[in-house]
Amino acid sequence: MSLVKLSYTEYEGTERHWEINKATFSNINLIVGKNSSGKSRLMSVFATLARLLSGQQQQLPYEPNKFVIELELNNQAFVYQLEIKNGSVFAEQLSIDNEIKLTRSENGSGKIRYEKEEKDLEFQLPLTVLAAVNRLDTIQHPFLMVLHQWAKSVVLYHFGTDFGKSQVMSITEAEVFFRNPAHPVFDDPNNLVAVYTAAFSQFGNPFDDAVIADMNALGYSLTAVGSENIQTIINFPVAALVMFTVEKELGFMNPQMQMSQGMFRALALVVHLNICAFSRKKQVILVDDIGEGLDYERAKDIINLLIHKAKTFDLQLIMTSNDRFVMNEVPLEYWSVLKRKGGIVKLFNAQNAAKQFNEFKYLGLNNFDFFASDLFEAEVVND
Repeated sequence: MSLVKLSYTEYEGTERHWEINKATFSNINLIVGKNSSGKSRLMSVFATLARLLSGQQQQLPYEPNKFVIELELNNQAFVYQLEIKNGSVFAEQLSIDNEIKLTRSENGSGKIRYEKEEKDLEFQLPLTVLAAVNRLDTIQHPFLMVLHQWAKSVVLYHFGTDFGKSQVMSITEAEVFFRNPAHPVFDDPNNLVAVYTAAFSQFGNPFDDAVIADMNALGYSLTAVGSENIQTIINFPVAALVMFTVEKELGFMNPQMQMSQGMFRALALVVHLNICAFSRKKQVILVDDIGEGLDYERAKDIINLLIHKAKTFDLQLIMTSNDRFVMNEVPLEYWSVLKRKGGIVKLFNAQNAAKQFNEFKYLGLNNFDFFASDLFEAEVVND
């Protein structure tokens, strides 16, 4: 497990105040909550912090906010705190096993631990950059590299969106990919054809075999999957690389734009999951609105596939849903229930609300009834 706790506050002390305090996580998590309870916002907050720490997002948020994240990395407790105001770093701190390794103030000055020299040294940085990113050094600050690599391992998939169905790949771009068989895996959750093409150029036929096997497990009887110039498949005015599948019952290439949205979403997620498995570069998988647009059986199967992949490849899985079918399929031990009162969001799970979770087991009701109950309302109002 990597993510242990997350707290976030924005616009503190104003009418726009919004916060989630000490949300706790396990290896496998299903976050449920009513519409507007903050599920997608929580995922976005987490993904934003990961992008900032990985250096993938360099522009700091302009709204005043605070992040506090607790991670378990290399059997050590990392606690990273970041406060941002008006697009500038107001405060930043990293501690490991309660020992401060990095700290800085609102004027950009701070201290950082030099491991090889076994002492703290002062530094000064521009207010618009993170010390955790701009002080990377494998010799003097190896702890920052650990944090950086973790942040790069976080990926967010918006299952309920287009998921890259309308995105194609130019032939010129495709030729570049195929000329370099060792091309690194392309990391873009919204561009499936480029992601798949890069993955196939690196992993080859075993990658296709894994994708086909997973799709078959979801009830899609495929004999082939790949990317191809759409003009060789159907009459189309522009040459472009697209994803295709061949279903056993049909026997011909079906391009991505002619797949059902449900099938394409399943294919996209399966491709991405197998990239995580083959590359071993992802550790935290965020899936927002899992099961959206799928029937009951497919939603159930894709949940089981996700949990199986997480356990097999030691991934931390965090999903969100308010779909009744999904909720009833995922064991209650993996649940986290979001409750919102005004701008205050609370997350309840078996770790911090063991009494309510244990009592519900003896009521003989299904999981959705637990979601719909008011068991946690008093805690949200009174805490």
